[in-house]
Amino acid sequence: MCLNTVVSQRIPLNFGYITTLTGSFIGDGGIPVVDMALRLINERNDVLQNYTLNYTDVLDSACDRTMSLNQFFELINRNTTYISLLGCGCSPATIPVAELSHYWNIPQLSVVSAANSLDNRIKFRNFYRTSVPFHDVGESLGQLMREFGWRQMSIITQDESLFSLVTENISNIFNNEGWTLDRYDSETGSFRIFHINAYQDMAYQLLCEAYHRGMTGSDYLWIIPMWYNDNWWMSSSPTSSTNPSCTDAIMMEVITGTIGWIPRKYLTLNESITTFSGLTPNAYLGNYTALLQESRYRNITKFGFSGVVFDGVWAIAIGLDIASKKISSGNDSGCENVPGDLVPLEQFNYANTKLGCIFKKSFNEIDFVGVTGQVKFNEFGSRNDEFIQYQQYRLSNSRLTKVHFGSVYVEGQRSSFVFSSGESNSTLWKDGIPPYDGIPERGLDQNSIALIVIYDILAGFGIIFAAVCFIFNVVFRNKKYAMMYKTTEAVFCNVRVWLFSLGYCLCFGVILSKTWRVYHIFNNPKPTKKGVKDWFLFLIVSFIIAIDVFIILIGTIVPQSRLTSFEVVDGENPQIINDDGKLQNNFVVVCNTRTETLIWEGLSFGYKGILQVLAIFMAFHTRGVKVRILNESKETAAIIYINSIVLLLLTVTEFTLATRHNTYSALFGLGLLIEASLFLGLIFIPKASAVALK
Repeated sequence: MCLNTVVSQRIPLNFGYITTLTGSFIGDGGIPVVDMALRLINERNDVLQNYTLNYTDVLDSACDRTMSLNQFFELINRNTTYISLLGCGCSPATIPVAELSHYWNIPQLSVVSAANSLDNRIKFRNFYRTSVPFHDVGESLGQLMREFGWRQMSIITQDESLFSLVTENISNIFNNEGWTLDRYDSETGSFRIFHINAYQDMAYQLLCEAYHRGMTGSDYLWIIPMWYNDNWWMSSSPTSSTNPSCTDAIMMEVITGTIGWIPRKYLTLNESITTFSGLTPNAYLGNYTALLQESRYRNITKFGFSGVVFDGVWAIAIGLDIASKKISSGNDSGCENVPGDLVPLEQFNYANTKLGCIFKKSFNEIDFVGVTGQVKFNEFGSRNDEFIQYQQYRLSNSRLTKVHFGSVYVEGQRSSFVFSSGESNSTLWKDGIPPYDGIPERGLDQNSIALIVIYDILAGFGIIFAAVCFIFNVVFRNKKYAMMYKTTEAVFCNVRVWLFSLGYCLCFGVILSKTWRVYHIFNNPKPTKKGVKDWFLFLIVSFIIAIDVFIILIGTIVPQSRLTSFEVVDGENPQIINDDGKLQNNFVVVCNTRTETLIWEGLSFGYKGILQVLAIFMAFHTRGVKVRILNESKETAAIIYINSIVLLLLTVTEFTLATRHNTYSALFGLGLLIEASLFLGLIFIPKASAVALK
């Protein structure tokens, strides 16, 4: 009764209270905390000794810029004068009001606004916060990447200043490290680690969608903020989606194993010290839990980091107490030249600039131990905190709990990660191995075994056939049917330019020289025209080969055009999942990717094309020759026509299909087999038949 009498004799002071009762983030869990803090403050004789501190009502900013401004102007235009403002909930709602509140000379304190932009003292002159800005989140994530050997991550960012500046910070760190940061392209299968940089309502929808796309489980890791409301993922949460395809059981499965970050000073201390409020952190948490059971708070959403609200109310009380003592002693140091009257707190009005200056000086001097640690504002009106804690959702007795597994200490450009006591890779990850980040491994793809076997079998038969033809030519070299043909070993092998080019010129040079002899004899025949000796044909073949050797030699000597092997992406199977369950980028080795090399190969194939055109011309003009001694002229013409088609096939294959190795090998090998088989078959099978018939 005595206490009530004393309190009733005190002068009432009111502060405005705007928070987010609806919207992307729910802050009504702070209401019982504010009530608890005010009860303790008003019971004290050493804080605001002659006053009682209270709020009139709670206004809803709905985490919305326009709504927040409307509520602020409605508050300011009341008959009641508010000496301070606790608000306005989330960052999007706080920022516009914090830009204006100093015009009414009142200090504004926020307990959940963490946008980095609020550190701008030019724009937000009278703004303070017990929450911690997210300056160090990017560096802490960078250290986490280093700790677990990750090199890429996809980040999904909500279009709000609270999140966009965090993403910019993360992006700078990734660029400096040479890592890959994807600003949301979750359609691609190459990313396995995702960071949701958004409010909990968007996170709910994203994780629900990820589940139905098969992007959850041990093959994926989702990183989320750990300052979301308790049970935000349940269908009963005000911010959860009404999507019936994601039940609580499904969301519990999705959330289990996810990790997240939260600044250390968002959390109530895990120590048994007595704070300025007279409570230990554990006693405070016990009182808060008990309050939530009372009927008037039964529908309240529990606040996971309610300690910053508790400390925030105490900060307002202590700041006003410092100001009251300055006024009582007539101390307006630093505000002497500011217009206005040095009057008691209860006589404050929004036009009193001098008291506004004293309020700012007083709040700058706040320094006490709260349930979240030391509460002291830096030059930006924020608290310093170099520790970012990391937690993981784990299933325990069919309930999801947050387990603190480590912390990152950030000091300038340096940082370090330390596991919590009892925590390690084995407790954190499945099989004790950090999740795979999705960066594909490198592998050289090989030709199909079936293709190699088929080609080798056919080539083997070809070699046997060539040997038979050679033996036939030696045995029957004095026979009239075989006398005019001197065999040349036809070596067609899918090795680079020298063997292919020389082999082609050796074989086709023989055909071309024989065709030229027929053309020379029967084109404009004259009685005095003599036949062409075999040695002259050998000279023609040698000349054809010499030109080809010159082209190849120049291309080999000049460094810019010299064949060099390159690894390029496999055009047939660019990416696969290997036996370890990891993505693997397949590469093939090609030898013609440089422009200079392609020009050189173009000259080589162009030269062969000219020989083909000459051979076709002469074959066409000798198509009517019917001389028994020239028994293979028709077969030679057939070889020329078919060879032209094959050469065109090989040219197209060489310049367009090099990266599609199986297709390339099949077509190139087929061309060589056809070439060799027709060359030998059309020449020797008719001769062998003629010999057999005799």
